Formats: sequence, structure tokens, C-alpha cells
Amino acid sequence: MTGGCPVKHDGSIPASLEHAARHAQTPQSDQQIPLSTHRIISSIPRAADNSQNDSSHQADGEGKNWVYPSEQQFYNAMRRKGWEGVDESTMPLVVRIHNAVNERGWSHVRRWEKELYDNDNPRLVRFLGRPKDMSPNAFINTYLFWYSPPFDRHDWFIDRGDGEPARRYVIDFYSGGDGNSSEKGISSTMFGQQRKNLPPRPPSMYLDVRPALDSTEALLDRFKMFFIDSFPGIYGAMKTRKTMTTPTANNKHVDTKTSATGTK
Repeated sequence: MTGGCPVKHDGSIPASLEHAARHAQTPQSDQQIPLSTHRIISSIPRAADNSQNDSSHQADGEGKNWVYPSEQQFYNAMRRKGWEGVDESTMPLVVRIHNAVNERGWSHVRRWEKELYDNDNPRLVRFLGRPKDMSPNAFINTYLFWYSPPFDRHDWFIDRGDGEPARRYVIDFYSGGDGNSSEKGISSTMFGQQRKNLPPRPPSMYLDVRPALDSTEALLDRFKMFFIDSFPGIYGAMKTRKTMTTPTANNKHVDTKTSATGTK
């Protein structure tokens, strides 16, 4: 098999954290190859969603993490979507790719929360697949900078553990090409990964992850992260200086004691 995702990303495939898991584990009547019904527990913590009563996508044994759909569930979901001639032998690779993409998306969300709010424990409440709704960022990249449009979009709702309503993140998924394509993918163009006369490689993807502009706070956070990414040296120096000048509890105790002694 040459490089490239066996499934075309046209927005009609199921979202791997939500929709595919709603399907049964029963093989199709014309299925030729048995597919695994094993479901892998993700690293993504799950928060209770009081707005919906959907138990189709169970968490792990203690209700802590989201669980990915099995190969059979993913295949059944594709067939129900109207896909014909799906190569059953590619399903293990398809599921691994989409699970890995979700894990990467979550690592980006965690970075936003940690870098800006020192939040180590965000949790995913739910997400919404919106492949036909182009975000403003995607519109600019597609029609102003002439990148290939994203093949999918998700809105992830995050519980930050602060008692506030869930915060929405937008994720645009761009294809980076498979090593043979001359398509102008955003990842290959932005990061200098163009490959010419080289052997094919596995598909690459670029994820544009950021908080949705639902508040002024989210807008400011985008500016902050832009500064962090654009000037890492300056930001690192500022962060180090802040750490060094922030008094610890022990330092405060010592200073108070010294001051009291001096007064006597």
C-alpha cells in the first residue's frame, strides 16, 4: 500500500469519537474480512454532559476517559453513510489514523489550557462535527492564501473545572499530502514539507486548534498564544523572570520574621 489515507476526507465519514460509536458491532452481511470489535480507551478525560442524554459512546470502566469506536463500528458507520466498495482490509489503518488525530487535537487543547491558565486537567464534555461549516480561519486560508480547504472541522467543548460553562474550541483538519500529491496542502506549504522524487510516506495532517471567538477572553488568548509562538525566546525570558520574582510561602514567612526582628 502506498502512502495516503485509505478513506477520502470529504466530510462524509463519521467523527471517530462520537458518531461511529453509535453503531453496532455486528458484521455486515456481505463483509468478507472479520474486523476487531475491541475499543481502545483514549487519553481524553470525559466530563459529564448535562445537555444531552447520549450513552452511545461509553467511557472506560470508571467513567473517566472517552473510548474510541472499534474497527467494526467504524466500518458499519461508513456503510450506513452510503459508502460502497470500502476496502475492509484498510480499516485497522483508518481507525489508527483517526484515533491518532484526535489524540493530537487533544494535546493542542491541553497546551492552550496549560500555557495560558496553568490548567492541567481539562476535560472533554462533547464535540460536534461540522465538516460543511467553514470557519473564518479556514475561509482566509482557503480563499486568501489559496491553501486546500480543511477536510473536516470539529467544535470541542471543554470543562475547565472552574464551574464556568464549557469553553468551545475550533479544530480545522488539513491534509498535508501523502508524498505523491502536488496539492497545496497547508501543512506542506507552511512547514516546508514539500517532497519531490521521494518515496511515498504515511499521510500527514495539520490541525489548526484554537478557542472559538465566543468571548473577549478568547480573542485575547489568541493574541497571547500568537506572541508565545512568534517570540518564544522573549516569552521564555519573561516566564523565567516571573517565576524568580514570585515569592514562595517560605520566603514570605522569612521576610515577615526578619521584619519583626528588626522592629524589636
